[in-house]
Amino acid sequence: MSTTTAVVPFMLKGDSLLDFVNDKMPLINRGELTRTDMIKDAGYVYDNGKAMYVDFYTELLNAKGVVPTTNTDTMEQEYDDMSTDEKDLYDKITDMLGARWTHEETIEFMEELDDIGINTADDFESSYEYTHDSYSSYAEKEFAEYWCVDVMEAQIPEIVLSAIDWQDVWDHNLRYDFASIETVNGTFFFRNN
Repeated sequence: MSTTTAVVPFMLKGDSLLDFVNDKMPLINRGELTRTDMIKDAGYVYDNGKAMYVDFYTELLNAKGVVPTTNTDTMEQEYDDMSTDEKDLYDKITDMLGARWTHEETIEFMEELDDIGINTADDFESSYEYTHDSYSSYAEKEFAEYWCVDVMEAQIPEIVLSAIDWQDVWDHNLRYDFASIETVNGTFFFRNN
């Protein structure tokens, strides 16, 4: 939930970005603003409304004078610096969703999971429901149909199935019980706790 009222029509950079982040951190620490909303408020948002995590954090590092690197030693050090719960979650993501994730994508995914209250491997495993291989609105429709027909085993006649607006089922019913996260690796659905 964002507490800002103005929309930034461009991406903040340099000192402006540093000042913006420093102003927003107290709100984040009090739980009044999510990191995702801060990133969007700084102008790092795709046309579909999703936050541009990698671009934001790359620019933030540049603004701080840190040169980003993909050095294996750096990634190993970053992993070693994680708490036990964070390491377990990182490993669970890799185990359940496959090794196709880069280190940076896994870290970004963990941040989005944190925004929806999933902080441990156990939370992840108990909340995870479904993956759709794309990141489009079609994923929500397909999840709604999957949930109603396959999971809930709703007895819906075949002739009626084709007439159901599955996006409407998602929009008006399921989105309150589930959260979705869109990534380049697909759309992931989780049960809200």
